[in-house]
Amino acid sequence: MKTSRSAYMGTETLVHLAVQVADKPRSTKGLAEWINRSVSYTETLMAQLRNAGPVVSRQGHGGGYVLARPADRIAVAEVSEAVDAPSDLASRPLNAEMLEAADIDDLHGEDLPWKSLKSYVLLFLNGVFLADLVPERPKLIGDIAHDNDLAYPGDMGSTVRH
Repeated sequence: MKTSRSAYMGTETLVHLAVQVADKPRSTKGLAEWINRSVSYTETLMAQLRNAGPVVSRQGHGGGYVLARPADRIAVAEVSEAVDAPSDLASRPLNAEMLEAADIDDLHGEDLPWKSLKSYVLLFLNGVFLADLVPERPKLIGDIAHDNDLAYPGDMGSTVRH
């Protein structure tokens, strides 16, 4: 089973937006360079994502795209649904038991176990959020000096009481 290229690229692009300063828009050109795709491909991808709701665009000088909601409220499944054809995702049952008799007749020649597996993958992706995919930013020395909650840098954060 394979994730569509558009779903992969859409997720990668939104993860990039998630690591940016929340109110600083990224241009289509900048995003295209980040994902190593053409500007026209990226414009189409971002239009799909904007229409579906995970991103908003800001017009004018310094404009571009930002996440519409915090990264911990945008599921990867939402990205897939935004960029994949509706027939690929929207009509998938959650499992084979949920199929109606008419649906089973329509599946003649199709591999029902794979359709069911794809549905489970989509269900799983509903629980994976962009924030889960964002790499943690290492603390800079200046950040450490101003963070009273951090342990001494030589302390590995052990919770064992001595």
